[in-house]
Amino acid sequence: MKLKVDGREVEIGSGLSVKDAARQAGIYIPGLCDHQELEPYGGCRLCLVEIDGIRGFPSSCTTPASEGMVIKTDTPALKSLRQSILEMLLSEHPCICINCERKGKCNEVREAMRKVPQTMGCRYCPKDQRCELQKAVEAIGLTKVDLLPLGGSKEIIRSPFFDRDPNLCILCGRCIRACSSRSQAISFAHRGFDASISTAFDAPLEESGCRFCGACVDVCPTGALVERGGRWAGDPEEIVVTTCPYCSANCQIDLEEKEGKLIRARPEGSKLCVRGRFGLEFVHRDRLERPLVRRGNRLVEVSWEEALSAVAGGLRSTPGEQFELLASGVLTNEALYSAEVFARNTMKGEISVTDVLPILDPGSLQGPILAVGDIAETVPNVELRLREADDLLVISPWKTRLAEVASNWLSPEPGTEVKVISSLTAALSDGLVEGLPGVSAEEIKSASEALRGITVILSPEVGPNVVEAATALAEAAGGRMVRLGSHCNSRGAIRLGLREWSDRRLLSGDLKAMYVIGANPARISEKIRESLEKLSFLVVQDLFLTETAKMADVVLPAASFAEIDGTFMGEGGCILRLRKALRPKGRPDWQITSELASRMGTMWIELTSPEKVLDDFMKRSAKDAVVQEHPDITAQTKVSQDKPFLLYSCPSLYRFGTGTRTSKVSDLRYLEESDVVEMNPKDASALGISLWDEVSVQPNSSVSRARVVISRKVPPGSLRWRRSLRKAEVRAAKVWSDV
Repeated sequence: MKLKVDGREVEIGSGLSVKDAARQAGIYIPGLCDHQELEPYGGCRLCLVEIDGIRGFPSSCTTPASEGMVIKTDTPALKSLRQSILEMLLSEHPCICINCERKGKCNEVREAMRKVPQTMGCRYCPKDQRCELQKAVEAIGLTKVDLLPLGGSKEIIRSPFFDRDPNLCILCGRCIRACSSRSQAISFAHRGFDASISTAFDAPLEESGCRFCGACVDVCPTGALVERGGRWAGDPEEIVVTTCPYCSANCQIDLEEKEGKLIRARPEGSKLCVRGRFGLEFVHRDRLERPLVRRGNRLVEVSWEEALSAVAGGLRSTPGEQFELLASGVLTNEALYSAEVFARNTMKGEISVTDVLPILDPGSLQGPILAVGDIAETVPNVELRLREADDLLVISPWKTRLAEVASNWLSPEPGTEVKVISSLTAALSDGLVEGLPGVSAEEIKSASEALRGITVILSPEVGPNVVEAATALAEAAGGRMVRLGSHCNSRGAIRLGLREWSDRRLLSGDLKAMYVIGANPARISEKIRESLEKLSFLVVQDLFLTETAKMADVVLPAASFAEIDGTFMGEGGCILRLRKALRPKGRPDWQITSELASRMGTMWIELTSPEKVLDDFMKRSAKDAVVQEHPDITAQTKVSQDKPFLLYSCPSLYRFGTGTRTSKVSDLRYLEESDVVEMNPKDASALGISLWDEVSVQPNSSVSRARVVISRKVPPGSLRWRRSLRKAEVRAAKVWSDV
């Protein structure tokens, strides 16, 4: 369609607003409530325009564009209206810099001014030069505010990762709308001068269901919401687009760099979770920068030459059948391939990954979908996609975030998910319908009628028994089964034909030497830690001096994801880029193992750059690798009178893998400072337990301490235990309180 904006003829597609048309014509219309990722709102009234044939001044962000429209965006009447609106808005907003005669000439005292606890004007604000209100004031030409200041000073609210300054809030509602599709943790509260954006009962964000994804921070037009890291860093010197180093959703992120440090991360066409948005602090924390070699009972710093010679010397005499290389699924394609070359060709041994490897990809998610497991805690971006599905069935004992929006939620007793899936298969295959505890026969029958052509999506933490049952259901329904990978390069490991790690060889004493890259198995269990201590030779290649590294004979410092060029394997086999943003503190993983292979005289191809490694990876990797399943390590015991609760260990959004990297992020560590058990209100009342009380949990012979979260999402007689275990476990448990 064609229309005119300020005399310019513009041709646009259908479904766009007047503001979109102006933007396409290169014309700026001020606005503080609209955002490209949010539905039009029309609340701030700054984007008013004049349209021939339409009375009044419609808001351009909510008015659909139509054929032949004649639009004016900068008339004297509009300018006067906008200045009046802005002046009223600024009467409740710190704005002394607008009237200041030294405006723009105070850089020499700027840092001292920022130490004042209350923001007074633009130069005091962490969003200075990046503020949309500032831009609107300049565009509209407002040079003074004659209205007397309204309202009083409000206390700044500190939360994990970011601060909320209600004095800078203009009540545009952007943060509320951004949050509505995520966690619905905030809303408008109070009225008049006391109007604000808050949580229910003004509770802290960590108690309101907030998941700290940072969507509210990213859409805030002023300094009301500002991330604490890089608060005063200002504009970045460089922005590098790369791939998130956590889960298999492979979100794209912008790394903002200044003076050799990451100052913040931003979403790049993705919906980041707390880990991708705020969880990159580990890049600068407790990093190894020099190799270490064991001298007696101590690890001492040595040169790279000495360290690599020590590794080569220690491994030369190890028979292949007594060697295993254990790699993490967060390694790049180049690192995994080079490690495989070293393990299989140099050492004649085995290589595996500490990862839950995927089976197929979610794809377009058309048709009915069955979700099993807590996907919101493991692969959050996929969970957001599933929330938009029209026909969603969820099997979960807990009222998960997906269960809240599902068209059908089957809520069996904890530990009986396999029986429910098998019952659905039987209903499809043989017409046999049988009820189960928590799920009636009628519910099974009703759910099975909608399963034809279904896509079954499993969270990474589900056990192999669930995978087997889900595979049978998908086959019976004529659909497909998808298990999500747990790490950012799970698909690269699949492409190489690598297998999930089984600790059997280590625990049985069959191994003499191990090479561990990017993994921390000592954190998994005490038995694994004891078995690692018995090895004759242990090499660890990592960013940090982890629990496993402290036991090693040689420790090699690696470069982080932000310090290398490389690739991950994305959905559908696409190549996703990692781009170097910082000076490396260690060496790229692929380079270390390639040099070792060369030193030991077995490298059949010279891998001298990440491009050459990737090229060889693509040529030689297996396209249809078979995944070897983990043995079923799920433990179940009967509930007795002295152990009245069924305890279910579940994943946590705030802890990734064994928790090594997330433990380096201060606010993630704060959110996971203790184990947490979710308990039904009836059980809590019967035991006299209140929110955040500390209790003792005894799953076996050991006792753990945990804080209580009271939640109706957990059925009576059951507990959800948030710990850093990779596999979910169902166990009987005794719980008591010392308070």
